[in-house]
This record gives sequence, structure tokens and C-alpha cells, in this order.
Amino acid sequence: MKEIQFWYTIEDGERRLWTHYQLCYCSIAKTDKITYSQYMIAKTVIEALIAETVHGFNENDECFSKTRDVFSAKMQSYILETKKFLEAAIIGEIGNNTFDHNFIFQQNLPWGVYCNLSYKKKYIALVDYGMGVRQSLVSVLPSIGSDIEAVETAFTKRISGRFPEQRGNGLKFVSETIQENSWHLYFQSGSGSCSIDRHGINFFEKTPSITGCLAILDFDGGQ
Repeated sequence: MKEIQFWYTIEDGERRLWTHYQLCYCSIAKTDKITYSQYMIAKTVIEALIAETVHGFNENDECFSKTRDVFSAKMQSYILETKKFLEAAIIGEIGNNTFDHNFIFQQNLPWGVYCNLSYKKKYIALVDYGMGVRQSLVSVLPSIGSDIEAVETAFTKRISGRFPEQRGNGLKFVSETIQENSWHLYFQSGSGSCSIDRHGINFFEKTPSITGCLAILDFDGGQ
């Protein structure tokens, strides 16, 4: 168990609001196994999405947004229908990373982001087949040696994204908001995974390894 301290910055579309929050020390546990009973998203749901991701989605699936404009339109519709502005910000931050950091997608797999707003009738599921967190970070942090280290860096350190960007604050905003609202996020890139809820962040390795990134959000446990 180790303790870290970090800051995050909120970005609002083209306008960046550099508002800094000094957070309390956050305990980060690294384990090889995860006890799913500690979290709101059931193991079966996580395993099902991983299996679908490994098998490969149909690029003509209506949940796929091949461009940022299509994804943005989906988010606007979600806001109009649900009035869930903060939830939309979380979904948008994760989904837009597909277009912000990916120039390379796995051949023979769909381009863009899979965004299912009613996965298993309860969850938000996002998947992309891009370069993944580790490859996205390695140009600015060549010392990163594993997928789990890359995921931890993306969620807990200020340097993230691709050179010369100084991004990476968005996932910290995601983490803090998830914890504050008693929501839950499961995130995986390669074999590096994390689970975030009101208790904090847990990093662990998960097999099978996936191409790109996968996220499941549960907003039902919130306020």
C-alpha cells in the first residue's frame, strides 16, 4: 500500500477552466486479484464485456461512433433525454480520449468508440481498439514498463497523453467525481485495470489482455 497526492484540472470543451483542487491523500492498492464483491459492477458484467471486446464488435453496430462529431451528437442526445450533465461529462471524457490520443487502430477491428448507454439495461459501456494507454504514454514516459503502471500513471499523475500535449487531467477528474458521487468505474487497457468507487482506486492485472481501452460505468449507486 502506498500513498500519493495529486491535482486535477477540469477542461470544458474548447474553453479550459484551470481550477485546481488539492486532494486528500489517496490510498492505492496494487494486487494481482480483485474481490468483485467489494464493488457495485458484477463480475459477470465485466467478464461479458471483456469477452465481447476480445471477440470484436461489428463496426456497423449502432453503438459505434466512428468520428468525434457522431460521438458528440450522441452525448448531446443523452443530456437532452436524461438531464444528467455530470454523468455525460464523465462519459464524454473517457470516450473523447479515443479521438484525442489515437492515430492507430488495430487492423480488421472497428475504428472509433463503442458507446452503449444501456449495456445490460443498467450500465454505460465504452470500448475502443486504439493504441491503448501504455503506447499513448510511452513517448513522454519511456520508463513505463507495464500496462498496469500505465493505467496507474494515467489516473494518478499529471503527465499523460502524447507529446507535446500536457493532458491527463481528465481521468483524474473522472476518478474524483466517481468517488464523490458513490458511482463506480471499471477500466482496462491491455492487462492493466482499475476499479474506482467511493472507497478509492484499486489497480490490478486482468486477463485476457485487450486491445485498446474498455470502461464500464455504473451511476445507479450515486446520490
